Amino acid sequence: MADVFISYKKSDADRVRPLVTHLRDAGLDVWWDEGIQPSTSWRAEIAKQLAAAKCVVAVWTNDSVDHEQGAWVMEEATHGLARRVLAPVRLDLVAPPLGFGEVQYADLAAWSGGADDPRFQHFLAIVQAIVRAEPMPVAPRPTHFEAPGIKLQGVTMQNVNIRVGGRDDDDNDEEEERPAATRTSKRERTSFSPSMFLTRAIGVIFPLVGIIIFIFAMGGMACDQGNAPGAFCRALDALRQ
Repeated sequence: MADVFISYKKSDADRVRPLVTHLRDAGLDVWWDEGIQPSTSWRAEIAKQLAAAKCVVAVWTNDSVDHEQGAWVMEEATHGLARRVLAPVRLDLVAPPLGFGEVQYADLAAWSGGADDPRFQHFLAIVQAIVRAEPMPVAPRPTHFEAPGIKLQGVTMQNVNIRVGGRDDDDNDEEEERPAATRTSKRERTSFSPSMFLTRAIGVIFPLVGIIIFIFAMGGMACDQGNAPGAFCRALDALRQ
């Protein structure tokens, strides 16, 4: 019987085929339903292979996690989970189906398709560990930048500086890198700006005007009600006149 049983959605066959090829190249005996002989009862053959496989690989994709389209994949994955030989792998940016969320999957959503890809190598190590009944391998640390679903090849994380800041920080860095003469000329050019002066003046005048209006309004009400000192009311009347 085969070492590995591949459970997948038929619509994903072209994407699963490289996975099967690389697993076989690594020396594993892999079975998937493309090997069923025409005269064989496919239902009985699938049940026999599923029960005998040392590892069940469930391929999570947009189609296979759909509860209607992927019902067979989920049922076969359930058998693997019950026997504790399930090795899920994700080819699309999807969440595992209900009931499989706690089973860690190998993430090949951004896989380039090569056997030397570290992500595939880690998945291969998981499958080999299950087949050989050995401890699970530890996931390797990423050595390159990768956003989900985006394949970046030849980009490493060596000598990468990440800065979080605003425009002012960038300006300061640029000013420090420039020669002293350039920095001096920049200060001279920006020493006076009419628009900046007007903006700052408005920012000071408007609050003062608001405070004065507030004092006149509230002071007038207090004087009318007899709740303000007489000197204040007389001064307020003089200003109004």
